[in-house]
Amino acid sequence: MSAPGPGAPQADATAGIGVVFETDPRDPRAWSGVPASLSAALGAVGATVEHISVQPPRVVYPLTRDVLALLRLRRTRQADLGTTVAFSRLVADISPEMAAVRTRVLARRLRRLPRPDGLVQIGSNVSPPPSAPPFVTFEDMTIAQVTQHPYAGWAALSPDSLDRRRRRQSGLFHRARACCVASPWAARSVVSDYGVAPGKVHVVGMGRNHELGRDSRDWREPRFLFVGLDWERKNGEGVLRGFARLRRSNPAVRLDVVSRHPPIDVDGVTGHGPLDRPSERATYEGLFGTATCFVLPSHYEPFGIVHAEAAAAGIPSIGTSVGGASFVIGEGGRAVYPGDDEALFAALVQLSEPDVARRLGAVAAERSALFTWRAVAERVLRALSPPGVATDGLARFL
Repeated sequence: MSAPGPGAPQADATAGIGVVFETDPRDPRAWSGVPASLSAALGAVGATVEHISVQPPRVVYPLTRDVLALLRLRRTRQADLGTTVAFSRLVADISPEMAAVRTRVLARRLRRLPRPDGLVQIGSNVSPPPSAPPFVTFEDMTIAQVTQHPYAGWAALSPDSLDRRRRRQSGLFHRARACCVASPWAARSVVSDYGVAPGKVHVVGMGRNHELGRDSRDWREPRFLFVGLDWERKNGEGVLRGFARLRRSNPAVRLDVVSRHPPIDVDGVTGHGPLDRPSERATYEGLFGTATCFVLPSHYEPFGIVHAEAAAAGIPSIGTSVGGASFVIGEGGRAVYPGDDEALFAALVQLSEPDVARRLGAVAAERSALFTWRAVAERVLRALSPPGVATDGLARFL
């Protein structure tokens, strides 16, 4: 479970790796920047990266999406027409029919490119053709897990559509040279829900997208930080309940909230809004520099890159036990069941103790070395094992 050292061997520059994603893998806005960060890290360790978008051509894509959305209007009805149309388009985008279209796009684009030595298939929206080079998959959760924790429109897919997407994912897993997953939580699903041999499934983690400040913290003044744009799924109301109770017994504690949150009227709480503008970046980073504990007990969290970023900033986390976040946090904080207000309150009380927060912050900072994009890229290369790449010196699986 160690990250590569400063002199770790690099991949041979002649190794060509195709990174496949539903949109341009270089786009930092796509999937929390995961494809862009992984692509850049693969290049940094010596691979020659080909970025392969499977988005249909500009004229074809909106027409296909809107036809599929029209077929789903009855299942996706919302409060008003505009919201219904937007939601129907989202559901159409994850439908098995759109996955089939993207699969055809991938086959055409692979035919036009010099054959890479291997592919990294991010997500399960496409299936490489039989003529494709060896590939590995990269996921933070499976479709089987999505059905247990409905996410971004998946609950609106019909049972038949969900089954078809799951069967497509199963075929992808079984054809892949290896299945790379972000956490043991996802690994267990690939093995138990899809029947993939455990030796073929590798936990590679995810890396940090931001390096945040560590300089202005005063451990004697407990200051919690919540960052989660999806207020409901990230359990913002649960955090407010727990903090208000803590504040009654410890008036010195404070809480900063970064989210698309409703109006907040709780003593000791400062709502900052989403802080998603470039001009607000310094404020965002400053909150990590002054916080003594990060708190995000989401109803479920497939991974939680922000926990790794908090750890690298030297602060412990309180996160959810549902999903992969507890793996990221490790001994550098506490994981609680999101519906258990008593457990959340107990964790807030414990992490408001300066000595405890300082000690667990140091543990978290040490653990954060596991979660860099360079280390993730090396683990993915180890799983893919393309010709010309010596895997002995690459970061080991988690």
